[in-house]
Amino acid sequence: MTLKPITIPTYLLMMLETTEVRKMDATLKFELVNLLDINDGWKLLMAAVTIDCDPTKSRKYTFDHLKLIEMASQTQRRSCSEIFLEEWGTSGHIRPNLKILMDLLFELKLIRAAECIASKIISDKTIGKLETSMNLLEVDEYTNNDNSEDCKSTLFAHQLKTRSILNDDECNARFNKIKLPYKYLSNATNGFSDSCLIGAGGFGKVFKAKLINQIVAIKLMEKIIEEKDFKQYLNEIDIVLKFKHDNLLPLIAISYDEQPCVVYRFMENGSLLDCIACKNRSSILDWKRRIKIGTDVASGLVYLHTAFETPFIHRDIKSANILLDDKFIAKIGDFGLTRIGDHTMTSVVLGTSAYMSPEAFRGDISMKIDVFSFGVVLLELLTGLPPYDECRTGCDLLTHISEIECPIEELSDKRAGNWNDSIAIKIYDLANLCTATKTRRPFMHGQEGVFEFLKNIQSEIDV
Repeated sequence: MTLKPITIPTYLLMMLETTEVRKMDATLKFELVNLLDINDGWKLLMAAVTIDCDPTKSRKYTFDHLKLIEMASQTQRRSCSEIFLEEWGTSGHIRPNLKILMDLLFELKLIRAAECIASKIISDKTIGKLETSMNLLEVDEYTNNDNSEDCKSTLFAHQLKTRSILNDDECNARFNKIKLPYKYLSNATNGFSDSCLIGAGGFGKVFKAKLINQIVAIKLMEKIIEEKDFKQYLNEIDIVLKFKHDNLLPLIAISYDEQPCVVYRFMENGSLLDCIACKNRSSILDWKRRIKIGTDVASGLVYLHTAFETPFIHRDIKSANILLDDKFIAKIGDFGLTRIGDHTMTSVVLGTSAYMSPEAFRGDISMKIDVFSFGVVLLELLTGLPPYDECRTGCDLLTHISEIECPIEELSDKRAGNWNDSIAIKIYDLANLCTATKTRRPFMHGQEGVFEFLKNIQSEIDV
């Protein structure tokens, strides 16, 4: 039997309308940036963007943000359109996808840019039909029928690629001890029902379930698997398997026979972000517990930065990625962006803008970017304020605090009880030091490090 060569039509190279803006193809991004640069079209787009891509909410960006983009363009010698798309695509609870971007462009009469996207995406319905067809087709249709359509050849190629990614022998050898069947996880979540949904992030959704008498959190990757996403998934697994520390979220199991999933221990008190905001009826964190949580996170970061021959840089330290167990012990989670190695450069800028240091926007990766992000978390613990708020002076927390120039007594969160003034000042000073210029920032570790400073504060409280 002779195998026919497989031809790949153009549409296999297309993207879904649900593909996030930050994950768009490099070619599309290049074309789009050039079109948005014409007559400063990016400014119209920036002015139209709303918080969490919700048209009922207020505008996400102000004139001050626009000026920051222009300043960054001058210092980085990059297009304003490119910087804006990266900022919008990597910030917010709900990240924009290509359909949201395309619809906005049509509304703004930026037709050439909108049509550029429209020509390169296909809808979820189309993909659903393709997947149904793929399941009905047999291999012989591709190998024996000389009149097979390009579509069938393409589907077969896609099928082979997906199976290859999900059932790689190397993966099976590496992860066999912690591997669970996808159907087992699906049954535990009622088919990944919304009734079990407890959160969503850049790399998928998180569901609560019970497995073998243990409550767990299951992170399900996006439905359409791209090779780069699967590599990101494996990166997180490889990294977490190396870690053994009380302040890092422990991995329980994984699944990848159908769709990639990661199973973690369920954290009863949710994220630090939600606890500070008292969401889901969570109790108010008093100031002593907040400092203990900060010390826990610092301990976890010291481990990441020093426990191995080459440091692990988390790159996305934020209150939403700090989870609290039933005793409010903090666990750092979400290692999807973790980078191995200090003092490296990358052309791909990732992270959450409100927590990112100036050099992180330039792709300069070091332990100091985690220190900066941790400083913002300290400010959240001290003030009880959200990291980003469109409606206040200086939308991100660091800018807000620097612009309002309030004394510490007024800044500290009164809901947390009567702060010890001396300790509140020390936390504020430490946060300022963590968010200073890169050269002035301390490390998390060492006698002069952030963790040691917090341990000394903790000892004052315990006396």
